[in-house]
Amino acid sequence: MKNIILILCFALISVACYSQEIEKIKLDVKDEWNLYLNDEESDELFYLRLAPKNKPIGALVILPSGYEKVEDTLLQIDLHKKAVEQGLIVIVPSINWGNDDRIYEFKILDKIFAQVIREFNVPKDKFILGGLSNGGMIAIKYAEKSVENPEQTLLKPLGIFGLDTPLDLAHLYQYAEREIKRNFSEAGMNEARWMINKYNQMYGGSPSEFPEKYIEASMYSHGVENGGNAVYLKDMPIRMYTDLDVNWLLNERNRDLYDWNGTNIVAMINELKLMGNKDANVIITMGKGVRLDGRRHPHSWSIMDTKDCMNWINSLL
Repeated sequence: MKNIILILCFALISVACYSQEIEKIKLDVKDEWNLYLNDEESDELFYLRLAPKNKPIGALVILPSGYEKVEDTLLQIDLHKKAVEQGLIVIVPSINWGNDDRIYEFKILDKIFAQVIREFNVPKDKFILGGLSNGGMIAIKYAEKSVENPEQTLLKPLGIFGLDTPLDLAHLYQYAEREIKRNFSEAGMNEARWMINKYNQMYGGSPSEFPEKYIEASMYSHGVENGGNAVYLKDMPIRMYTDLDVNWLLNERNRDLYDWNGTNIVAMINELKLMGNKDANVIITMGKGVRLDGRRHPHSWSIMDTKDCMNWINSLL
């Protein structure tokens, strides 16, 4: 009995010590660009930081999905815990929205990266970026920009990963048109209307009217030589995760595989392999998607296998 009590006490102390390691670092800039939503009326930008006891061997940057609070992100994964145990410093920026050109997102990320490099002496070539959905889009766009125009980013990531990340904006627009036509999910239709209005304003109209604008803005463009901007990832280690939950697509949303983000994810990874990328991979799970509130949903952090992702990160380092 005494042993059990000692073990429980030790576990509680360990949890308390671990939670104290999570630091909230406020940035001296205001959120004028709506980079962080779902924080009521706050215009504060910050990042959560978890540092190992010894000098970090690298940095892991985890980007939340759209509208998701940074605290909720950490409630759904263990990757940050495993990374700190392996000697990485973990950064979770308060960026869960933004704009498709990503100018201000990159500005804030570079500000954070500069602080981490200065304070912890982390090498610029040891940063790994990844995220779910919008977070994955930011990570991939940052990596592409770091190759296309190195002067516009502070660093070039060592590797990137994404979970169920939309990649081709032209296909995303076409999906939105189908979603409205189906008239099945009110939530899906509202998002689709918002998306079409947004892209019409940004690019002047539809992908059929302005194809080059959509290719320029996309992370990957299906049917375009070298996948459009994906060409900048031909030498970049990349690991993608997506969940093929056909029953959920059909029964919960009346969608099919043309509406599945995994279609373009697989296509991009294949394109990168054809270009000679030896570390471009996609992990496809089936029915693993579960949201923080317990709802089944393939667009979730739970589709990522922590051990798999951590093994990949270690292989890069």
